[in-house]
Amino acid sequence: MHLGNWQLETINGGLFRLDGGVMFGVVPRSIWKTVAPPDEQNRIQCANNCVLARDGTHTVLIDTGYGGKFEPLDRRFYAMEEGSPLLDGLAALGVEPEQIDTVVFSHLHFDHVCGATRFDEAGRRVPIFSRARHIVGRTEWEDATSGAPELETAYPMEDILPLYEAGLMLVIDNGQLIVPGLRAEVTGGHTRGHMALFFESGRQTAAYLGDICPSTAHLRRMWHLAYDTYPLETRRRKPELLARAADEGWWIMWNHDPRFGMSRVARDPKREFVPVEPCDRG
Repeated sequence: MHLGNWQLETINGGLFRLDGGVMFGVVPRSIWKTVAPPDEQNRIQCANNCVLARDGTHTVLIDTGYGGKFEPLDRRFYAMEEGSPLLDGLAALGVEPEQIDTVVFSHLHFDHVCGATRFDEAGRRVPIFSRARHIVGRTEWEDATSGAPELETAYPMEDILPLYEAGLMLVIDNGQLIVPGLRAEVTGGHTRGHMALFFESGRQTAAYLGDICPSTAHLRRMWHLAYDTYPLETRRRKPELLARAADEGWWIMWNHDPRFGMSRVARDPKREFVPVEPCDRG
């Protein structure tokens, strides 16, 4: 999709399955199963829809999916795709890892960051996008590296620290401009430092809301992930962002939607918001 100076494309960072109760939190199974039918293990289909953005000067990647390093047991548990879906998707567009100059993480959970590293010949994790600066919000970085026992299983430090040790990690503040036409805004909610990303060009906006609103099935205020560490913040910020998107005609890029890569949204008197003009993941 063209958005002013930007060419925005959804890149498959890997399909997977996750427990429906985790994906919809307090929403009863009898309700959420009507929009996301579960399998025999109560798992629903999810996607990692990363975003490749090019403006002729910069080649930016938003999030990196789960990568290709997981053991067979983990892959079966999550029904992950084989290989490295993100690299396959980039290659299909003729984009090599060395061409990426900026990687931006909405947050540092495994399904957003593990695709940024690979195993070298010695079995060590090394950066894939070796010429790119890897950008994360300051609060997210502080929480991930805090050593707090309640967060130790939330962040895959074995994949995060190699980026830092290679001198590729850059910590930014709320509202900071990443490159011209792309800025970050801390939303909180899913994690304390979770960020949304906003592409702005030609009087148009496309927003990557990350896990504060991961799919078109999460448009209602109360429909959010059980993983959210600050659920009340999600319930406040999500409808604010969706209201702006509906009123100002933004495109929304859905990071976990298995059907749609992006759409606009409209207000709805019964369902709060609904997707309009959806575009398939491709």
